[in-house]
Amino acid sequence: MLQRDNNEMESNLKELFFMLLRKTWIIILAGIICAIGFGAYSYYARDPIYTSSTKIYVINREHSNITTIADLQAGNQLTKDYKVLVLSRPVTELVIENLNLNMSHEELVEEITVNTPENTRIIEIEVNNENPELAKKLADSIAEVSAERMMSVMEMEKVNIVEPGNLPRIPTSPNVLLSTVIGGTIGILISAFIILFVHMINDTIKNSDELEKCLELTTLGILPLEVNHNRKEKQKRNNSKKRGFEDLTNMEKSRLDFASIEAYKTLRSNIQFCGADVKVICITSSIPNEGKTFIALRLAKTIAESGKKVLLINADLRKSIYKGKVKTDNDQHGLSQYLMGKYDINTVIKKTSIENLNIISTGATSYSSSELLDDDLFKELIKSQRDVYDYVIVDTPPLGVLIDSANVAKVCDGTLFIVEANKISYKLARRVIKQLERCKCNVIGTVLNKVNINRKELYTKYYQNYYI
Repeated sequence: MLQRDNNEMESNLKELFFMLLRKTWIIILAGIICAIGFGAYSYYARDPIYTSSTKIYVINREHSNITTIADLQAGNQLTKDYKVLVLSRPVTELVIENLNLNMSHEELVEEITVNTPENTRIIEIEVNNENPELAKKLADSIAEVSAERMMSVMEMEKVNIVEPGNLPRIPTSPNVLLSTVIGGTIGILISAFIILFVHMINDTIKNSDELEKCLELTTLGILPLEVNHNRKEKQKRNNSKKRGFEDLTNMEKSRLDFASIEAYKTLRSNIQFCGADVKVICITSSIPNEGKTFIALRLAKTIAESGKKVLLINADLRKSIYKGKVKTDNDQHGLSQYLMGKYDINTVIKKTSIENLNIISTGATSYSSSELLDDDLFKELIKSQRDVYDYVIVDTPPLGVLIDSANVAKVCDGTLFIVEANKISYKLARRVIKQLERCKCNVIGTVLNKVNINRKELYTKYYQNYYI
């Protein structure tokens, strides 16, 4: 158990690493933008600040001629007192009066920094101001007034000015280079945090590991996101759709890369490994547009090409999208008319242009599909065709939308659950699986569809074992 938890944690960390690796360009871009923004703001928007510093030496002698160890120790203990005296109101107000400045005590204190180096009796006074000449005058005046104040309040013999204020030539702030580095670092950290946060709150199923972990079902296939690179071929297919049909032969000629072809062959093989008694397969999904119907068509054709007799049944009686996609002998007679007793089984089964593949279309749209699919006539249809064909593929509506799929699945040998990657919430997928389980349906596995094969850690991991 502990080993399993460690493996899961390691897998999650690897997933986060690869996810950040995929988003490296976003992180770098955010860092560059923030670096440029911070640098430009420091250079153009902020006024330069100049710093002038002075140092004074404080000593309090108990004996007028010599400085004893006791004098030095006492001086070290009083360094904090000296700092308070430098920043006291009498000192700052006198400095303001001497230099005829238009500023308050608080404003002047904000420009003064007092430091007392450890184990010394030196007091360092730094003054920051936008005017370098004024910064020097303030530093000198503060040192002089502070020295007089210390001798008066603390009854000291003398306070020496060790180093007068310097006239700064180069501004001490803003530091454009430092601001640029800080901005870039902030941009990188914020972008990485946002990416991780979005990833953590994203409950969609992204890969086969998550799919198996969330649903506790075997992934029978990972189908890539198909991209048609041939513009002429794509235009030809679009034109054929406008004319009202696309033959299965045309679908055969459409461009599929090696990964797509192998993916469907792998799915076909994994279904065959489910057992010889799994002949009638219900295909469903959570919501529309996950590619369920296209998978049913491709799977039926792929099995037929292996020499098996296949019957494809379109059981989506409310909304069929087969019309215009499959060219058959007669599109008028379909499953709905058969279930209503208008035609016999031989009338509604039609041949396609693919050898070994026949199809039963929906026929007329019916809004009482749940009752029709739950009727004994549909059960008899499945039972009879199971003995005629090697495989019967039943395409059903999304179970997350309609209950029709559950009525079909319970009379089939197994159900294949389609999940689109990066779209379906694992919570929704779990609800659909639980609905199938309540109906006592045999879910043989899942298919992860529309996987971006450029994400090698998702796709290569699944297929690498087939080429060893």
